[in-house]
Amino acid sequence: MTSENNILHPRDIVSGYADLLATINENIEHEPLKLIPLALPESLLPFPSKTIRHALAIYLLHQNFRERRKVIEDAYIYLDNFIPDEEYNLFHSLQASMSIKGRLEERANDGAIRTLDIMNRLRIRTQNIRIRKEESIEELNALRRIMNLPDNLLEIDANELDSNQEEVQELSLNL
Repeated sequence: MTSENNILHPRDIVSGYADLLATINENIEHEPLKLIPLALPESLLPFPSKTIRHALAIYLLHQNFRERRKVIEDAYIYLDNFIPDEEYNLFHSLQASMSIKGRLEERANDGAIRTLDIMNRLRIRTQNIRIRKEESIEELNALRRIMNLPDNLLEIDANELDSNQEEVQELSLNL
């Protein structure tokens, strides 16, 4: 993809991914999957998901502002919603056939067997997405620990509040 002289900075990768997320928020070109809400085809990604995940991790390690960290962490977890195109298309066709099914009955056993196979793949994909999201949360927790941040960002608020109160008390004593 890129030559040694044309290596992208993590900022460029994160920016490309952020542009995609902004486009998705503005208008969804694809009919949303009801079977796996928020699922999108991987082909939309500007870079391979591993590359984006790595760039986001590097970006997080250099980010000190809580609000920005939260946005980046949300984008990191949202990356798990991108599934292989062939699965997306398979689930999309199942969704379309299910909406027609109310009007038309299955005509052959092959159709029923195919539907069962797709449903099994759907179940497996859903489990994999859930597992991957849990792994993403653990990865983010590890990144937070590297930066001496608590696993839960809400803990930061309480710690900062205590720290701010101590600073106010110290300032008042020094005045």
